[in-house]
Amino acid sequence: MFSRLVLLLPGTVNYAKFDHFFQKNDYIIAVDGGIEHSLPLNIEPNLWVGDFDSCKLESKTQFAHIPTEVFPTDKDLLDTEIALSKTKDLNVHECVMIGGMGGRLDHQLSLFMLLTNHPELQFIHTDGETELYSLNHTIEHKIKADSFKHVSIIPITTLEDVSIANVKWPLHNVILKPGKGFSISNEPTEKFIHYSQSKGLGWLVLTN
Repeated sequence: MFSRLVLLLPGTVNYAKFDHFFQKNDYIIAVDGGIEHSLPLNIEPNLWVGDFDSCKLESKTQFAHIPTEVFPTDKDLLDTEIALSKTKDLNVHECVMIGGMGGRLDHQLSLFMLLTNHPELQFIHTDGETELYSLNHTIEHKIKADSFKHVSIIPITTLEDVSIANVKWPLHNVILKPGKGFSISNEPTEKFIHYSQSKGLGWLVLTN
């Protein structure tokens, strides 16, 4: 049994932040050029998927022993969506996406909206500098935040009964609607912040 799905995505990663991060029962999928994170992170993916248009040519030889699923460049899905399709077979409800920040804005926005098609998955998306935590309907989070300067709540749909504590401007049972700046750039005041809501989809974002 696997406890969570870990996706290695192309993009810059601060590897130092991932010491003691990986768990014994992680199922790790390298998504295209994300394979290049495996050596610095000292992990070996269980699977390598994609159309292989963003990986280095030498990687195809270096990692030839890893099982692959190759897809055409002209397709209807992101490589990350293909990787996420494995969650049902793995019976996991948590997904960590490492990398995938910066670069093309259309890809960034597509990754941000993946939650709408996978509301059953608890997502963490991080490059070792910025951290995003998915907000899925009824949820409670206790998140270590003492190394960050800012915490923002970004609704994708209307969030109801939102409460956040251990921040400069606490909220208690408020409604947050998409497109408003009310919940942007709060500041952690304690080692851990506490977040809860009763309904809606969105992201909690920690930045410096």
